[in-house]
Amino acid sequence: MSFKIFSLQLTGKIKPTATIEQQRARLRADYDAFLKTESSEELKLFLELEAWANSESYKNKKKEIEGLSFKGSKEEKEWKEFERLKKSGSIKKYFLVEGSSDLKRFEKERESDKLKSYYALLDYMKEGQFEKDKKEITSQVFKGSVEEKHLLEYKKLAKSAGIKAYLELHGLEVLKRHEALANSEKFKEYNELKNASDRSKEDKAAFKKIMGDSEIKAYFKLEKSKKLRLYKEISSSHDLKRYHELKALVESKEFREKEAFLKDKQKFEKSEAYKKQTEFKRLAADDTVKFVLKYEKSSLYKNYLDVKDSFDLKRYHELDALLQSEEYRKQKAWLEDKKRWEKTPEYARYQQYLKDKQIPDFVNYFKYKDSNDFDLFKNLEVVFEDDFSGRKLDSEKWSTATPVAGKLLGENYAMPGDLNIFTSGDNLKVEDKLVIQVKKEKAKGKVWQMPAGFVPTDFEYTSGLVSSAPKFMVEDGILEAKIKFDPVKQVVSSLYLTGEKATNRVNLLEMGARNHLGFTFMNGNGKVESQGIDISNLKKNTYIFSVEKAGSTFTWKINEVEILKQEKPEMNKQLFIEASSLVINPVSSAVNFEIEWVKCYRRK
Repeated sequence: MSFKIFSLQLTGKIKPTATIEQQRARLRADYDAFLKTESSEELKLFLELEAWANSESYKNKKKEIEGLSFKGSKEEKEWKEFERLKKSGSIKKYFLVEGSSDLKRFEKERESDKLKSYYALLDYMKEGQFEKDKKEITSQVFKGSVEEKHLLEYKKLAKSAGIKAYLELHGLEVLKRHEALANSEKFKEYNELKNASDRSKEDKAAFKKIMGDSEIKAYFKLEKSKKLRLYKEISSSHDLKRYHELKALVESKEFREKEAFLKDKQKFEKSEAYKKQTEFKRLAADDTVKFVLKYEKSSLYKNYLDVKDSFDLKRYHELDALLQSEEYRKQKAWLEDKKRWEKTPEYARYQQYLKDKQIPDFVNYFKYKDSNDFDLFKNLEVVFEDDFSGRKLDSEKWSTATPVAGKLLGENYAMPGDLNIFTSGDNLKVEDKLVIQVKKEKAKGKVWQMPAGFVPTDFEYTSGLVSSAPKFMVEDGILEAKIKFDPVKQVVSSLYLTGEKATNRVNLLEMGARNHLGFTFMNGNGKVESQGIDISNLKKNTYIFSVEKAGSTFTWKINEVEILKQEKPEMNKQLFIEASSLVINPVSSAVNFEIEWVKCYRRK
């Protein structure tokens, strides 16, 4: 018995077969799920999400957001700037004025006709035009004026003898008769008689007579008068022309009005300048005007004007609008929120990552991603298997005779000393497992005896045998089978790898008179010898036995626990699978060798 087998069972390292099969089934299901997940779009998206969750950009974003604070932020600076401006004396005074009833009244009245008149008169009074107009008006007097000079000149001319003579004669009937006589036939006759060089008596009488004519007398009287002489002198003179000009001037309405104006002591009080002065004084005393003037000069209004278009007021309104905006309030609340990180899209996305990480398919995927658990599926491929699920042996996989028997005789034969003959399938039962039955029954068969050859013989027992030859041969790979370990000392039941020389075997399992894993071979003395490990103290049960061939190295396992590892260069060749039960001592009842399934893998 083997201490190794004892200790492995004692420590529970050889697990129950059901547990191994459950683990394998789970592993197979996990592997199928792994492959499905590995090629899924969901995993692709999750890996992108995981890469993001583990990225520096995510860590930096989280650090950035968790490091945010209202204190020291741009928003706090804007808030403090607004508070400073709001507390500013000039800003406060500005808002006292803005929209006030006094300002509204001031702005309304300042644009009124009354104020426009006042400001126009103020300019007139203060800019010197009033004084200029007043001086001009008061400086206009008759004495020394052009008008006085014209009037004096006119009066002087009117008093002159020539002008008087002219005025007395001009237009009189006597002057008209005088001028008419000078052009008459009578005056012509007078001149002819007067100027005749040789006057006759009749001429003299006529001359005397005409000299006594009253018209002629009157003519010469006027002709010789000083008045007519002055009249004639003045008639074509400049003085007469000047007299008429001045007479027309001084007698004109404009001259008389101007003369009256220049002589008027109250002319300033009647002037437009005086009216403007009076209106200005009236408006200056008006309550509305006084209010506007006082308000305009007030410190509050001056401050209002200074602040109205100032940068500070513009900035105040900008900040006021900013601080009242939904965007600013949200940002301020965001910066003051101690749980702001938990409200970010990044946090939600990271939580989704953590949630997705718990999805069973993903848990399964990452559980096996970097492990060797799937090596059985990844690195090995099944090249031969039979779970005996049918109702008869699969002849495409198995034969019921050894290769040598098939070639030599076409049926099984026995060796000298064998107690049973292997039938051609009669002792094989397939019912979701392979059962090789040893039966106590009479049967005929042949025994190979030298030099006679095949000798017919009667046997007391029959048994069965299956072989994968010539359909399947094992090179390097793993052979495993689920076998019920229930040894009967009188019968050697075994599943093994062998070649043309049937005495040399790699026993996956041999049980009966001896129970072992290892090699069986013919030694140099022609005797059968075993090499391996005794497993007689293995508890009766069903186990998964396996042997891996890697060249000349063979490794045995029971329920995936390594039991034995040995070298056998002479077995480094192609081998086929056989299973059989051989009676070595009389047995009173039937013996069953149960194999639930057989699989063979090779590395990819």
